[in-house]
Amino acid sequence: MIAEGLIERSLNHLLRQSPGSSEALERHAGASVRFDLALTQVDFRIADDGYFSEAVVDTPDAVIRPTPALVARLPFFGREALRQADYHGDPALLATLDRVFRQLSWDIEADLAPLVGDIAAHRLHAFGRDALAGLARTASALGLNASEYVVEEAELMARDVDAARFNREVDTLADDTARLDARLRLIESRSSPA
Repeated sequence: MIAEGLIERSLNHLLRQSPGSSEALERHAGASVRFDLALTQVDFRIADDGYFSEAVVDTPDAVIRPTPALVARLPFFGREALRQADYHGDPALLATLDRVFRQLSWDIEADLAPLVGDIAAHRLHAFGRDALAGLARTASALGLNASEYVVEEAELMARDVDAARFNREVDTLADDTARLDARLRLIESRSSPA
């Protein structure tokens, strides 16, 4: 299948670019790993050389299931987002996979260099990195501006200081009401004939 082949080639490419990763997986040669994606499941076996190969597996040794948080964070946080996945199965294999996934690093410049040259690859990588950082700053600023508009201009939400003052006033009113109720009961008990 196309998706499985693409995932296999991508994972193995990242393993080749991350020294020591495939060697760590060699200890688990023959073990099976299932990537349980929302619409499909992709199964792999770890080959003798420590790389992934497509396989049909009934019961995998490890299952990795992306969560919505992982899918949302993956484009921006890369391998750090993989911590948001659900992992099940053989603890030793999962520990190795976790170590390997944390080591994975895509050398974008090395992949672009044969296509556009070393200097252009370096500049494209820097441009892409700066563009993503700019997008993150813009998204943060937009969120801050939107929350400020909702609170200050549109007055759809209370400011923190106003909510805190309101809560203090409610607490004071509740205390005053309790004291007044206690005084009234005391007065009633004194004035009622025994």
